[in-house]
Amino acid sequence: MSYIRTASFGELFTVTFVVAASFQVTFTILGLILAITSPGLFNMNGVPAESPVAAIGVLVFLLAIALFLNAAISALGALTVMVWRRLLPRNKA
Repeated sequence: MSYIRTASFGELFTVTFVVAASFQVTFTILGLILAITSPGLFNMNGVPAESPVAAIGVLVFLLAIALFLNAAISALGALTVMVWRRLLPRNKA
């Protein structure tokens, strides 16, 4: 808990980004397996992918968008924590 109370914006951002990015990369690896075995499950503009290469292209695009959204949400979350720290009363002990 003391880390949340004392960490800078960069430190808070890094922690939240790394946690979410590790989740996204893990599911991308699982997606690679699915892209190789069933490429038709991945759609490009409403058309199912016809080859594993096309399915992997869709997967890379989705990962890039997810990491961009992850960065935005992590920044907003770090900013929210910093605002709450300023608004909450401090212990005088």
